[in-house]
Amino acid sequence: MNMKNPGWAFVFLITLTGCDWKEWKAARAQGEPDRTFTTVSYNYTPDILHWITFKNSSLPFKIDEAPYGGSTYGPNGSEMALDNGEKVRYSADNCCFMWSGPLDKPQRIRVVWLVIHNLSYFNRQADEGYDERTSRKNPPGGRWCQAIVDIQPATGPDRPKMVFLHFLADGSVQAKLGTFLTAKPLPSAQVKSHSAPLPEGQVCKNEIDNPWYGIPRKPHRE
Repeated sequence: MNMKNPGWAFVFLITLTGCDWKEWKAARAQGEPDRTFTTVSYNYTPDILHWITFKNSSLPFKIDEAPYGGSTYGPNGSEMALDNGEKVRYSADNCCFMWSGPLDKPQRIRVVWLVIHNLSYFNRQADEGYDERTSRKNPPGGRWCQAIVDIQPATGPDRPKMVFLHFLADGSVQAKLGTFLTAKPLPSAQVKSHSAPLPEGQVCKNEIDNPWYGIPRKPHRE
């Protein structure tokens, strides 16, 4: 697949990864598949973004029930070129976000994600005795972050099918609806305008406690 061609299209596999599964089935049963959106996340930061999740900000947030926005950790992340040839990491085929309200109006969401700023420490968390379900603290080598942003309506005549999340180096997050044809990174000039680094020691604008704390593991099923 030629990722340098802005007209490329994804072959999207609906892989309902621990997200709004009940809502998705209900929408299908009610004949509302057009209110179900896959997600593509673009990472313009120097760190790895893992376990990106998001939900309408007016609803209670539980990370194990929130729609999945992907991960740029290891094989979960792919790479494509900006319009100036620079590379950006992204994660696609993430499902499913249920849209509420009119599609021509912004929808406010809470985005929660893990920044892996030291991969070697992060990969040793089991050796350090860290358990994300019993510790309120962030994992070794990682910090959890949160942002409240508006998903902007799509432009153009085609009905949107996807949510695009853009994580920029200055800590800002942008979100927009779009289609297969508009699934591409931001223009390099726009990325550059958000390239000012965060203050030393910060990995995002709003750090939070580990959101997996206190959530029991689901029983293993064969």
